[in-house]
Amino acid sequence: MKKDVLFIMGMGGPDSIEAIEPFLFNLFSDRDIIDFHVGSMLQKFIAKKIAAKRSKKLAPEYLKMGYNGASPQNIIHRRIFKALEKYYTENTGRQLQVIEANCYYHPFFDEALNVLKNTECERVIFTTVYPQYSLTTVEACFNRIAKLYNISGNNKYKSVVIPHWYENEKYCTAISKRILQAAEKLNKDIKDCHVLYSAHSVPMSYVEKGDPYPEHVRHHTDIINKMTGIKSFETAYQSKVGPVKWLHPTMIETLESYKEKNIDNIIIVPISFISDHIETLIELDEQLIPILKNSGKNIVRIESLNDSPDFIEALSNIITI
Repeated sequence: MKKDVLFIMGMGGPDSIEAIEPFLFNLFSDRDIIDFHVGSMLQKFIAKKIAAKRSKKLAPEYLKMGYNGASPQNIIHRRIFKALEKYYTENTGRQLQVIEANCYYHPFFDEALNVLKNTECERVIFTTVYPQYSLTTVEACFNRIAKLYNISGNNKYKSVVIPHWYENEKYCTAISKRILQAAEKLNKDIKDCHVLYSAHSVPMSYVEKGDPYPEHVRHHTDIINKMTGIKSFETAYQSKVGPVKWLHPTMIETLESYKEKNIDNIIIVPISFISDHIETLIELDEQLIPILKNSGKNIVRIESLNDSPDFIEALSNIITI
């Protein structure tokens, strides 16, 4: 059977309580994703301070999520990759091997590339776990691999690069289905609901450089709105950290503003997340959504895609050449 490889890149996450601090240090030290504009050495000093402080705060939250202190994203992504290998092989007649490469925790890029170099295949699909393109995520991943490996060089396989995939119809259909299911939970027609899209924020300095991410998020929400018939909607940003300016409006500002507005039957849609992790299970579910739930508003978050069959089908469709 002919064989393909999916080399899929991301930031990664801690695999234990002890790994939280080194993971955060690696993250905040990387000027490709967060540039404090203070020079490399000083940024590492700041990163060490932030990592030490935040790891103490985050440790109880990681334990609370029920994965023995590991990031849920790690476990769920690997379930996704395993299911994708099986589905792809059964439906394309070609074997698939998924190789995971992470920027900030194991498996690191050099570890993943060692696996790739020792793997026989016909073609390799290079992409990331991020549907929309951002300088802070997708470009950071491709910059990292470029320093270690020549994707378009004289390799023994054909290279295919997929820089973003938010427009894929099957993927958008999977999200749309969950939005309509959320409306049913509220006992409302989707036209009578207000959808609040939550996207992971990025520093404004990257937006000013021309980061396409805000436009990709806007285009993605337009696609979903047309698929579902959504009439009332807004986009806000979450998960900003560090001493720099980030995209606005923030989720907390937006939710607080709804207290005084005639907005109800709210559906939260994490538009830039493909699986549950700390930003959904803790930040959204336990910190942000209660802002309105406690004030008497009807509010619900859509079910995450995780390793659901329709998302696995969508991913297979995205990478099928």
